[in-house]
Amino acid sequence: MKKIMFIFALLLLASFVSAADVPETNIIYFYSPNCVHCAVVAESGILEEINEWENVTVTKYEVTLSQKGRDLFEYYGNGFGLDRRGYPFLVIEQGEEKFYLMGDTPIVDRLEDNVINFESIPFNENSGSGKQLTLIAVIVAALIDSVNPCAFGVLIFLMLSLLNMGSSKRALRAGLVYTFVVFVVYFFSGLGIFRVIQSFTAATYYIYIAAGILVLGLGLWQFKDVFLPKVGPTLQISPKVKPLIEKIIHKGTIPAMIFLGIVVSLFELPCTGGIYLGILTLMSINKTFAFSYLILYNIIFVLPLLILTFLIYKGMSPKILQNWTSKERKWMKLGAGLVLVSLGVYILLM
Repeated sequence: MKKIMFIFALLLLASFVSAADVPETNIIYFYSPNCVHCAVVAESGILEEINEWENVTVTKYEVTLSQKGRDLFEYYGNGFGLDRRGYPFLVIEQGEEKFYLMGDTPIVDRLEDNVINFESIPFNENSGSGKQLTLIAVIVAALIDSVNPCAFGVLIFLMLSLLNMGSSKRALRAGLVYTFVVFVVYFFSGLGIFRVIQSFTAATYYIYIAAGILVLGLGLWQFKDVFLPKVGPTLQISPKVKPLIEKIIHKGTIPAMIFLGIVVSLFELPCTGGIYLGILTLMSINKTFAFSYLILYNIIFVLPLLILTFLIYKGMSPKILQNWTSKERKWMKLGAGLVLVSLGVYILLM
């Protein structure tokens, strides 16, 4: 009996020594409340057990709603060079050294051993995603996207109709209201798309692939509209919507202009939304300046509308601008197509 008690005491002592010998360890755990694999980890109680060890601290981050959680998730994923990543995702840090486990089974079965018998794997502190988004890229894409026949055509028709109906001040006011509403609708649409992309963190790789294919397809569609305009449908506001737009314009009231901006913004997305989607996809990968980039993009997007509004107010004939838009439509589409194809290939290959 004494021997059994002695052996038991030695084993108990060994377990305490083993836990005490663990160096200062930080465990960063990423999860989603809707993830079934995360639920398996939670039910195992492994994180709570490890957190009781000496010199071990466990920090949990929810990745679908927490911006900080998403940013750290991307930081560690990029640092480990993981193109395909999901959660549950766990990082073990001892000093400057790091190791990761991904998936419920590796975390539940191997976490204790990996903490005690820690072996680091390469981590690049300065590594970002290969798909870098620069300020210049945002500005150039927004400028090309802003010069589009869809938004121009509606604004010019609006100003022409109002000038024929009343004073230039009334036309100026309507043009400014219309432009502001376009900005608001595009900004919040972009913010919504950005959030949707972020919410699919578990399938991030596949979301980017799908977005890249869609952007590439829209670019090729623009080329089709330029070189084969009579083949199939074209990327433009549906002719069925134009009578509604004309009816709203002829009312000429501020509420009508607000409604017009909403209608046009929503129905011209097939015409202008491809570049926007590509930039939003890159923004979701490079989040540091995402919100400010989104504001900047939309300011640039509506800038030509503001310029056209003031040119018409100062006396430039809307018909001249209308003729110019029709004449240059081919080159506008060609430029948009080049940008879309470039963005699509960039997203898919990087």
